Amino acid sequence: MSEDKPDQNQSPSPAPPAVAASAPPSVQDKIKNGKTQPPRAKLGWGARLVLLLALLLAVAAAGVAGYLFYMNQQRAVAAAEQRESITQTLADRAQRVERMASEINRLQQQLNQTRDALKSVNRNRDQLQSRLAALENEISAISGAHRIDWMLREVEHFITVAEQRLSLLGDARGALALLQEAEDIVRAMNEPAARPLREALVDDIHDLKLAAETSVDVEGIFLRLADLADRVVKLGIPRFELKQEPVESEAGEPMPEEGLDLFWYRFKNFVTSLYDYQKHPKGRPITLTEDREFLARNVILLLQQAQLALLRGDNEAYRVSLMGARDRVEMYIHQQTGETQFFVSEISDLLSVQLQPPLPTITDSLRAVRVFREYWRKEKLVREQQLESIQQTQSRRQESGSGSATAEESAP
Repeated sequence: MSEDKPDQNQSPSPAPPAVAASAPPSVQDKIKNGKTQPPRAKLGWGARLVLLLALLLAVAAAGVAGYLFYMNQQRAVAAAEQRESITQTLADRAQRVERMASEINRLQQQLNQTRDALKSVNRNRDQLQSRLAALENEISAISGAHRIDWMLREVEHFITVAEQRLSLLGDARGALALLQEAEDIVRAMNEPAARPLREALVDDIHDLKLAAETSVDVEGIFLRLADLADRVVKLGIPRFELKQEPVESEAGEPMPEEGLDLFWYRFKNFVTSLYDYQKHPKGRPITLTEDREFLARNVILLLQQAQLALLRGDNEAYRVSLMGARDRVEMYIHQQTGETQFFVSEISDLLSVQLQPPLPTITDSLRAVRVFREYWRKEKLVREQQLESIQQTQSRRQESGSGSATAEESAP
């Protein structure tokens, strides 16, 4: 019994303070451990603002760094693409250079082939010229004709034909071409005495060049006029026709059956049928039957006169003849047919042509070629005599040389 009772002498243990009882376990542990933490200091508004600005600056720096990294990546990609493009361009240019080099090589080969062919042609030409020269010499020895004789005949022929074309057809261009051929032949003669002939040809060529610049197609106009003269017979020349209509009663007037009335009716119709009026559609007179042939021949004659005026270069006579032909066609011939309209329009077109002034003459060239022909006839005899004397001298020298050589051989 005594053991169960508490000890009266023991003092009860002191109760822990209220703070310790109500504190969290961590605080209690710290208190138990004998350690105490100082109270936390609270941040003010300025510090928080500074901290916020620092945070914003950090975020901005991170964004700028990311943007710069992105831009560097883009620049690297663009540089790689540009590098690839440059590489491709260089490759294309290298291919082009190779193709151009191959093309240059091919052209060089063609040029070499052309040069070889040209050299071959030149050699063939030289051989042909040498053969022609030998043939000319043989023919000259057989026929007695010199090379200049043939060339002089060609020159005379060209000058004569040029003078005919100039005087008969008024063709300055054709005469110019013929004189140029004659001048080329005279140049190929290589004869100093032919210089006056060449000077005359050059002077006439210059005059014909000036005339050819303002010349008209005389031959073409002449042929057009000839075609119009052939078309005159196709024109619709109206003719005077006698016609008698059957006796019929006039409208509303009964025809008598017998007696004096029938006689008078037939007599009156007979008298009125003796004359008849024919009117030109344009109010122009109609030619009689025997005058139609005269009208056609008159138009043809006027066209032929225009041709002669064209050859002479007479502009006034040319225009008067064509205007006369057109006036007669417009006065006496129907204009409804297409042939007549074409005829009138063609004459109007020919009237618009302005003939050239009088053409120059080539009498100087004719006179010069005749003078050179007389000179060459005498000069050729002199040269042949000189050539014979030279050949005789050479033959005597050869004989004397062979005789001296024989004498030396026969001497002991």
